[in-house]
Amino acid sequence: MIQQILAAQATLKDNGFRLTKIRKLILEVFFSNTTVPISATELKSQLFALDTKVNKTTVYRELEFLSAQGIIVEVNAGDGKKRYELNCYCHHHHVLCLRCSAVECVTIDNCTLEEQLNSVDLKNFKITGHALNFFGLCAQCR
Repeated sequence: MIQQILAAQATLKDNGFRLTKIRKLILEVFFSNTTVPISATELKSQLFALDTKVNKTTVYRELEFLSAQGIIVEVNAGDGKKRYELNCYCHHHHVLCLRCSAVECVTIDNCTLEEQLNSVDLKNFKITGHALNFFGLCAQCR
């Protein structure tokens, strides 16, 4: 994990961006939380737990910045709430709890999925991507 944080920090520095204390802490939060996308509010809470006081505007600004740099990506779980996760450059999907809105990453065998998508009549569209979300109740809400 430390190597990944250092690589992300080096990418920012190489592109001429400052590596502020808040930016470093946000990267640490994302790299320590690689299986669950997090919202701005959750990020702010995690920063607060690290004894770091940061205002909401700064959190949103940093999320936009890191997203623009390709370090994190926005996750649309279908509930209208913005969440973010590290850009792992790997294809995966998400499952959303309908009661508490918890979101987790799900990996599916892409070969099987691609075969199924090829059998769907998509009319005259050239598909450039897709979003597949699963909905249900997490273990705590069942």
